[in-house]
Order: sequence, then C-alpha cells, then structure tokens
Amino acid sequence: MEGEVLPAETPEFQAARTFGQSLGAPRPGADAQAWFRESWRKAAGFGLLELLIPEGALDVETALCVLEGVGMGCKGGGFPLGLGAHCFAFCSAVLRFGDEAQRRLLPSLRDGTAIGALAATEPGSGSDVMSLRTRYRAEGEGFLLRGDKCFITNAREADWFLVLATRDPRLHYRGISAFLVPRDTPGVHVGLDEPRLGMHGCSVGSVGLDEVRVPRSAMLGPPGRGAAVFQHALLWERGLLAGFHLGVMRRQFLAALDYAKTRRQFGRPIGANQQVGARLVDMLTRYRTSALLVRETAARLATGALTAGEASLTKLYVSEAALASGTDAFRIHGGMGFMEGSDVGVELRDALGGILYSGTSEIQKVIIASELGLAC
Repeated sequence: MEGEVLPAETPEFQAARTFGQSLGAPRPGADAQAWFRESWRKAAGFGLLELLIPEGALDVETALCVLEGVGMGCKGGGFPLGLGAHCFAFCSAVLRFGDEAQRRLLPSLRDGTAIGALAATEPGSGSDVMSLRTRYRAEGEGFLLRGDKCFITNAREADWFLVLATRDPRLHYRGISAFLVPRDTPGVHVGLDEPRLGMHGCSVGSVGLDEVRVPRSAMLGPPGRGAAVFQHALLWERGLLAGFHLGVMRRQFLAALDYAKTRRQFGRPIGANQQVGARLVDMLTRYRTSALLVRETAARLATGALTAGEASLTKLYVSEAALASGTDAFRIHGGMGFMEGSDVGVELRDALGGILYSGTSEIQKVIIASELGLAC
C-alpha cells in the first residue's frame, strides 16, 4: 500500500535517511556536546552543509529529498533543528548580506569547522523581536554590545553568533543592526543547555553580552538594516525547516500503519476500526498536503519570490500538521506510545517545540493577516 500512497524514495532520499539513522542519539549521561560535534563532522562529510549553504541557487529537488530523508532517519528533532539554525538562519544571512571579508567565513561553515547561531530572542521580547533591549553604541573604531539573549539554538556549540542589537529601543526596527560576534570575544558568556521537554540533540541556551567590543567590520549589512537581515534569515528558516517535518510525518505514518495492521484487539487488527482508519487517513492527508506546500515554498525561495506571509503560512501549516499527526500516532499506539523511550512519545514532544520555534503559530497568523492587508 505504501508504494501507492507515498512518493517514491529517490537515491538521495535513501542516502539521507541512512545518514540520519547513523547518527543515533546522545546517550544519557554522555557528553552531548561531543556527540553534536561528531555528528556535525559527519554531516559535513556527507555533503549536507554544502548542499544547504549554496553559493548559487538552491538545488530545490535535491535539498527537499535530503531534508526529508534526514528528518525521517534522525532519532529526535534536535539535530535537524541545529542544522536549520546554522544553515538557514545564520549562513543564509551571511550569504545575502556579507561583504567580501565576511563571506570568507563560509568555507569553515560548510566544512564543519565552525558552527553559527542566530542570537535574536530576549527574555523580555519573546516573539516581539523588534522590541530589543540589547544595545550597541559606537566607541572608537568599533562598537560595544550589551544585553542578554535566550532560547538560542546551538548556543553551547556555536563558534559565531549573529547578534541583533539596537542603538535606541525607541526606534523599533529602524534602530536595529546585526553583528557577527566570535564566541571567544571577551564579554561573551554562554549559559547552560536548558532542560526542556523535547528537541534533544542540540543545545538551547542563553548568551550574555557584557560590554562586548567588536570592530566596525563585524556589522553585517548596513547600519539600521538588522531587521532586514533577520527577516531574510526567517524566510529561509521557516521555509526549509519544514522539510525535516516531512520526514518525521512520513515515518510516523508508516509506523502507525504497520502497527494498525499487526496489533490485534477483540479478535481483529485495530486498523479494522473505522476511527483508527480515519486517523491514518488524516495523517496521510497532512503529509501529502505538507509536501506540496513545502515544495512550492522552496521553489519560490530559490527564485527570490517567497514573501514573509508565504513562509509563515508554510511554517504554520506544517508545524501544526506535525503536531496533529504526532497526536494521532500517539492515540493509535495507545499505552505503548505512552511508555518512556517510545519513539511516538519523543516525536510528540518534539512536535510541541515545532509550534514555538522560529515564531509561534499565533505570530505566523499575525504575519499572514498583515500580508492580506488586515490590521492585527
């Protein structure tokens, strides 16, 4: 049945799935940072970073096959999230706005030597990123940065931070600039990997900036254009992170379908129950619809035609679809899905993170409504 209802697996998809499976997951009590770095080197060796940080136009067909394959193969959504923060948020901004000197970072970002992180969110601003309190001021031949960031993906592993700061909070988005800050700069303080419900396999932590001195060459893009840098990063992140969700949804559907056929209750497979069958149909529908939406989004992104509202629409639909399918898979597996260590439970917890990172579902709706000409 699966061959009739799911798209055929390409060689690129199969290779990416095998790669994802090869990573495994960090063992409890093990050095998670060491596991992440080793997995990162494997990703570079596989060619994943080079594919997702393109010099020219994005190879949409290959990229989507690989994103879905990695998403299907990885045990947990943390490592794909870390990849997205690096490739889509950090590196896409350097590619678009970096000058010749700043673009010299790209080889190290592609070969696994260096890891990047976007440092935008703050304790007081949450989803309202334009209401920043991290300040910058000109001093001598450079700038001084001061403030606190939170919920920063790759915080513990990052070698570079793309920091958003404002010269005056009253200017809102007009006062924001972006800066490339090396991790080892004096005054940069990275907090612990914060305990969380899901998305294990990457770090999420705080970054403090205590009178951090950077040269003028650290500014990415023109002064006061930090909001444009941020919006560009979000276009890539919202548009392409959804590709990893497709792999998870595909894996969930196939696992739930197999379970429904083999698990017997009251003398027959549970899949013979109409309610179970309906859940499987819903899971399949969400996957197929999400795949079409992600493909269109990636194609528009590659040509420069993707709008903020369209990227938000994709992020909204696919992340909510992933959560709904995770819930359906959980219900189909019943008590087995509730047991600690169940893949179904891991996937459901990860899906909860999907409706929060890169802007909550509620924020995506505000963005879409604004693009429709509605005052929200």
